[in-house]
Amino acid sequence: MLLPLFAFLGPDQLGVFIPILAVVAGIVAILTRHQQRMAEIIHGTAQAQSTDEIVQLRKEVFELKQMVHEQMIALDSYAGSSRQTDDVPLQKRLEQI
Repeated sequence: MLLPLFAFLGPDQLGVFIPILAVVAGIVAILTRHQQRMAEIIHGTAQAQSTDEIVQLRKEVFELKQMVHEQMIALDSYAGSSRQTDDVPLQKRLEQI
C-alpha cells in the first residue's frame, strides 16, 4: 500500500519520482556535511584568532608596564634630591601598578 502522500501519483509517475527523490536526498546530505565542515573551520579559526589576540594583548600590557616603570625611575632620578625621604619608596610604587 502506498503512503497517502504518494497516493496521487500513478505507477509511471512514481517510477520517475523515486530517483529524483534519491538525488535530492544526496544533495541535501552533501550540503549538510559542507555546512558542518564550514562551521568547524569558522569556529576553529575564531578560537585560534582569540588565542593569538590574547597573547598579543598580554605582550602589549607587559611592554606598557615596562615603559611606565622606566618613566617612574627616570622621574624619581630627576626629582631625586628635591623629594622627601618619607615618601613611598620607588619599589612599592612599582608594585602597585
